[in-house]
Amino acid sequence: MNKQSLWGDIVVCLVFALAACAGVEVYTSNPKVRIVSNEYFTAEFEPQLKPGQNFFATFRFALTNKTNKELQIDWENTYYLINDQRSGRFLWEGVTWDGLKEIRDEPLITVAPGDTFTSVIFPKNLVGRTSAMSKGGVQYTQGALPEGENGILLIVRQNGKVVRKKMVVSIKTN
Repeated sequence: MNKQSLWGDIVVCLVFALAACAGVEVYTSNPKVRIVSNEYFTAEFEPQLKPGQNFFATFRFALTNKTNKELQIDWENTYYLINDQRSGRFLWEGVTWDGLKEIRDEPLITVAPGDTFTSVIFPKNLVGRTSAMSKGGVQYTQGALPEGENGILLIVRQNGKVVRKKMVVSIKTN
C-alpha cells in the first residue's frame, strides 16, 4: 500500500466518523449552573445528563442557609417552569412509583443555619413508570427535559416570611 492510498483511507475513515457523530444531539445549558443569592440563602440549579445518555433529565439543586435561623423549602408551592409557565411540581431522587401515589402534600424541608441541602430533583410531569421491580416497589424513569427555558420557582419560608426566587437555564440541542 502506498502513502497516498493510506492517506486516502484515513480521510475516508475521518469522514465516516464525523458523519456518525453529526446525527447525535447533545444537550447544552446556558448557563451551566444558575446561582442566586440573597440575604437568606444561596441556591444552585444545574441540569444533569441522564446516565449513559446525551440529554438532560434531572437537576442538581442545592440551597445554603445564610441566616442564623432555620429556613424551610416549601416543595408544595415550588414549581417547575418551562418557557416561563408553571408545569407541575418537582420530585426527588429516591421516590418510588408506589411512593408517588402516597404523596398528597409535598413536605417542607428544613435547612438549619449554615447548612446546605442538596438533592437531585426532576419535574413530576415528565416521570414515566418502568416495568422493573425493585426492593422499594415499581420504579419510575425521568423523561428528557424539553428544549427551551427550564427553571424553578422556588419558595422558601422563614418565620412566616415567604421568599420567592425564579431560577432559569436555557436548554438546547446541538
